[in-house]
Amino acid sequence: MIASNFRKHPDAMALQLVLAFGKPVWNTKRPTSRMGRLLRSAQAALVKATPQLVSWVEVQTPGWFVAFKRRARALARSVKRNLLSIF
Repeated sequence: MIASNFRKHPDAMALQLVLAFGKPVWNTKRPTSRMGRLLRSAQAALVKATPQLVSWVEVQTPGWFVAFKRRARALARSVKRNLLSIF
C-alpha cells in the first residue's frame, strides 16, 4: 500500500526507494564477542563504502511566495515607520 503523500509526491517516493532500510549498524549496542565486533566493523565499512545514490535537487521557491514575502516585509516596515512617528 502506498501512502497518500507518496501518491501526491511520487518524486519523494523515488528518493526514498534507494535508501538502505533496516536497523542502522552504528545505532546499536557494541557487541561483546570478537566475531560480533568483526561483523559490525565489516558492516560499517560496507555502509561507508556505499555511494550515495540520491542526488539532492534544490527546489525553487514559487514566485507568488517571494512576492508575498516582499509585500509582507514592506508592510512591516511601513507599520514600524508609522508607529515610530506616533511616539
